[in-house]
Amino acid sequence: MMITGLVSPHVHEVILGIGFLKQERAIWNFDLGEVILSGFHHKLCSRGRQSLCRRVILQDDTLVPAESEMNLSTLVQYSDLSGPKNNESMNWVTEAREVTPGVCVSRTVVPERNENVPVRVINVTKSPVTLKAGTVFSDLDSVQIWCTESTSGNRSRIRCNSAGHGG
Repeated sequence: MMITGLVSPHVHEVILGIGFLKQERAIWNFDLGEVILSGFHHKLCSRGRQSLCRRVILQDDTLVPAESEMNLSTLVQYSDLSGPKNNESMNWVTEAREVTPGVCVSRTVVPERNENVPVRVINVTKSPVTLKAGTVFSDLDSVQIWCTESTSGNRSRIRCNSAGHGG
């Protein structure tokens, strides 16, 4: 069976449209946990409850030099395409984690875009490390950021805080 479809690095799972399901005369049997497309039976599996809303994956193969830190370009992947509710503006941050032994992602506020999203990493090893495109760097957590400005003499200070939404 040949299927014409759209592939995007931003979507984590297969999405079947109503037009495709009609064209393939789909039968979705929830009791047996299968979908039949053009007479072919496909077993379905539950993904369980996931808290993942967004995550960033490495955009290109990259060499991270030994004992260095740098920004790497990532792509955003979505498991829920519904977006924020009530036109709410969301800010997103990476979680600090080790991607591979000795290479860590920092907690970073990322810009609201899908491609070329900079994420800061550090390689604490004495050897360069190659990271492959598609490597999952971090889930993204939603946060609310607010800033206050205080003036002391001739100097201004801006202080920003964030509070998690439980993304």
